[in-house]
Amino acid sequence: MPDPTAPFSTAALDLLLSVVETQDAVISGAVLADYFAEAAKQILQSGLLNPHDQEAATASLVDHDDVPVTLTLSPGSGLGYFSSSAGWVSVEKDRLVRFRVDFPVLLASLMVQADVSSRSGPVALVPNLLWEIGDVRLGRRAERVSIWFGRRLHDPAVWLQIGNVATLRPATRMRVLLTSTSSDRLPASLPGHLLVSVRDVLDHSAGLAIHPAILASRLDGTHRPNVDSAIDLSPDGTRLTINGSVVICFRSAKHIKIILMLVSYHEGGKRVRAEELLTEACSGVGSLQRVFGTKKWNELAPYLKSHSGLWGFVP
Repeated sequence: MPDPTAPFSTAALDLLLSVVETQDAVISGAVLADYFAEAAKQILQSGLLNPHDQEAATASLVDHDDVPVTLTLSPGSGLGYFSSSAGWVSVEKDRLVRFRVDFPVLLASLMVQADVSSRSGPVALVPNLLWEIGDVRLGRRAERVSIWFGRRLHDPAVWLQIGNVATLRPATRMRVLLTSTSSDRLPASLPGHLLVSVRDVLDHSAGLAIHPAILASRLDGTHRPNVDSAIDLSPDGTRLTINGSVVICFRSAKHIKIILMLVSYHEGGKRVRAEELLTEACSGVGSLQRVFGTKKWNELAPYLKSHSGLWGFVP
């Protein structure tokens, strides 16, 4: 039985994530056998790659060239092809199998150490590209954190689809978007989301499992303000930096929800009505000043203004 907590070699991890990032998440048995024999053995034993279909052609095994040859079925000899120099050449079935990533196993392996609230398992939001894993308890937060997993975020067409889904399913608080895409290929940002490459938060002693403490630290303890940005918010919404020098901190869940929404609108070049912000925070009060309280409002007021009933940060 596959063990998702068995340690993964660096070669096996690199191979697996590279396959996840391919368009169809598929790799041929011939490639595995010829170039990644040891790493492939470890991945196949983990259950993360399963037989998907079969190649109809292969590169010649005897003529020392890369020209593909069509395979045929010969009675008594199995699949193979005829070579003018070597006659009939049989091809082993294992070389013809194409293996595909088993995403349910992959996602379960990633979250094996996490406290996930979902009982139904991951839900595909964009088929074969984006999944909603569920809500996870991270660190000492009173509220669980929504976790998504996406692949091929470097592809502009995929990124557009993910952005559309995020718009239709807005996060009420900071959402974590885990991805197989390496950090150096990630898009700049997605409002309301923390983009995290799984390579950066794995527990390397436990196979493909995400380390919850490392992920929690990414969410709240490792953010460095962008001093070149007029408005910069930590991923968990608790620390707002204005003009690189003014820092306003938030602890209330209602305050955090409102600030996350304000910054999201600001990054999109838009403003928002107070009613929407108050509804988002389920505040039950009639004004932003009342929900923030006198002390916190006095900190915010110089930088937060209303124009024609729409609130936003002062440019």
